Amino acid sequence: MSAAPQLQIYPWNRPQWLRLARQLDKLPHALLLSGPAGLGKNAFAMELARTLLCAQPSPTGEACGACKNCYLFAAGTHPDLFAIAPLEEGKAILIDQIRSLGEFSALRPHTAMRKVVVLAPAEAMNPHAANSLLKLLEEPPLGSHFILVCKQAARLAPTILSRCVRVEFFSPAREEGLAWVKSQALDVEQPDLLLDLADQAPLRALALAQSDFLTQRRQLIGDIEALGADNADPVACAERWKKTGAAGCLAWLQTWAIDLIRFGMGGQPPQLFNPDAQSQLQAQTKRLHLKRLFQFLDLVSYNKNLLGNADELLLLEETLISWTQLIQRESFS
Repeated sequence: MSAAPQLQIYPWNRPQWLRLARQLDKLPHALLLSGPAGLGKNAFAMELARTLLCAQPSPTGEACGACKNCYLFAAGTHPDLFAIAPLEEGKAILIDQIRSLGEFSALRPHTAMRKVVVLAPAEAMNPHAANSLLKLLEEPPLGSHFILVCKQAARLAPTILSRCVRVEFFSPAREEGLAWVKSQALDVEQPDLLLDLADQAPLRALALAQSDFLTQRRQLIGDIEALGADNADPVACAERWKKTGAAGCLAWLQTWAIDLIRFGMGGQPPQLFNPDAQSQLQAQTKRLHLKRLFQFLDLVSYNKNLLGNADELLLLEETLISWTQLIQRESFS
């Protein structure tokens, strides 16, 4: 008999895992795993699916790794598992995908005691797909479990939220997250800064370390400062940012705008996303009006959400032109 595969449940998610493992036979038909990106929710969802399909799970939720269901799961061919994700990264989940789910759910389980659906990210469903899923959640097929994963629950329809039991995920304590990042990447540069930039999400911090983000970020900060000093062209910067990755650049620009707002509101030194750039942030804050900073943050967030549905270069150009106009107008007003 083979040993059970190692669970992909990260240490900071063990409390949620143990709570669900104690009630496997009484789980609600629909769970919503909700929390910031970079905490391991997708891995959690797949491990929960594996345990639900396993013929002999342990009392603490470990799949046996030896039954037919575990072998099928490991091979990626389990007939009672249906995973839904966007067909292309950054795109929406479409109604045809949910219709296929309806056909899957209508059939009885093949080899397991139940059927399991994993849908991630749930907020990627377009309105038609969400309405189609709602019908399944309202009248769930007997013996089916739906596991939805999201990082922005506010983007889900209230009707879907009301039909799921929500399981919240949280970042670990800073010391725990920092120790984990160091254990995964022994030669990582500035792990404490990476964890701050990742908003204390360890998996995001590790991904940043592996993508040379610190070098890229230095370029982004340089571009923002150069645009403010009228020493750079926003269109040229937008082309460079697109090559770096529009989603990552706009996500970072969100943190920069939030840090500027925090400085602008005064009071005690704020908790920053970019703690190593306090001098640059303070200098820019003195030149900017708080109300317009909020408006700029709204624009960055709006354009970031449009990625996948609009031209990336145009979105980046609009954002950086707006930044240039904002900081130069405030400087000369």
